[in-house]
Amino acid sequence: MPPPPPLPEEIVEEVLVRFPPDDPASLVHAALVSKQWCRIICGARRGFSRRFRELHLSPPLLGFLCNRFDGALGARFDATAAARFVPTSSSFRPPNAIIADRRRRGWRAVHSGHGRVLLHHARTWDDDRLVVWDPITGEQRQLPESPLHGVLMWSWNAAVLCHAAAAGGGCNHLDCHRGPFVVIFVGNFIANRQTFSCVYSSETDGWSEPLFDDRLPHQGLHHGSVAALVGNSLYFMYDSHQGILKYDLLTQEMSAIPVPARGTVLMATEDGRLGLATVPESRLCMWSREQGPNGDAGWTQSRVIELDTLLPIHRLSGALVAGFADNGAGGVIFVRTAAAFFSFDLKSGRVDKVGESHGFNHLVVPYMSFCTPALGAVSTDEGPGAGVSSA
Repeated sequence: MPPPPPLPEEIVEEVLVRFPPDDPASLVHAALVSKQWCRIICGARRGFSRRFRELHLSPPLLGFLCNRFDGALGARFDATAAARFVPTSSSFRPPNAIIADRRRRGWRAVHSGHGRVLLHHARTWDDDRLVVWDPITGEQRQLPESPLHGVLMWSWNAAVLCHAAAAGGGCNHLDCHRGPFVVIFVGNFIANRQTFSCVYSSETDGWSEPLFDDRLPHQGLHHGSVAALVGNSLYFMYDSHQGILKYDLLTQEMSAIPVPARGTVLMATEDGRLGLATVPESRLCMWSREQGPNGDAGWTQSRVIELDTLLPIHRLSGALVAGFADNGAGGVIFVRTAAAFFSFDLKSGRVDKVGESHGFNHLVVPYMSFCTPALGAVSTDEGPGAGVSSA
């Protein structure tokens, strides 16, 4: 009896495009099944990668970065600092990682946005060298010195975004990974009360002239907090969680916002507003910024999750909220305890232990991106970390 005819490519593609995006190896394995499947998945003309991204919309969470210190835990600038990538996907490992070599000390993760990671070379107090790293391809770009390099700063923070997001939208973030990007750098000085900002553009490989503002609170920026992108603004936490610095991407103006609680992590709510998360007494509390009837804005506690109903009480020792990943479906909050990092999916309620916390500070920098097989992955015996293409 002759073998049955192969399924039409259209049907095969409809099945393959529904593979889970947080398991890149599943597509690699599928591409190895037959030449037909390989052609569907890896063929540039069919546009499988674009269909795959458009169907799943939000990039999956592939892992997170955390900073290990052999010196004082949580030190702002420490030559022993070593950022580490912790995968949350069983089949993704970054190739040629700048942070993989244990001999390369002094690097800490600062921010991740639109498929890129911003790293800081933290050997000295006034060393503001930054590198933008693509964990999918392994590509790195060292940024030139900022216009204020060598000026003694009190504190600073930064974020990396695709160029379209920084320009006020117009991007669905399905393929901006390959395009130009910007780095927003904000800080303040020891000698005076001025806060400043400047912008790096990958298109010009240069920084803008700094803009100064002396109306803002004379407070340091919290180096252990990751900036949040909400709408057309970036938000940075002040030291001691005493307030939030808002940076408007369209006008480049800065302003300060009070906070309702300490020990918070910035987040975006499901309906696109600024939010906060904190963990007082084993309870995960979330707040949202709402506009009042008279145009004034305030904070409203939107949700409380009793963590002791999800985890044994002994595992909650020293619990702190550590990070937030905006997955387009409610989000994922990371909590650090004395022993481990846990992720909490706010929509499904799923709780996972995602890594050990000993020796790491409480900062979590989530990494989200699509990755699909490249021809090199299916023509050799390479694993998904060495044979994927960014999406």
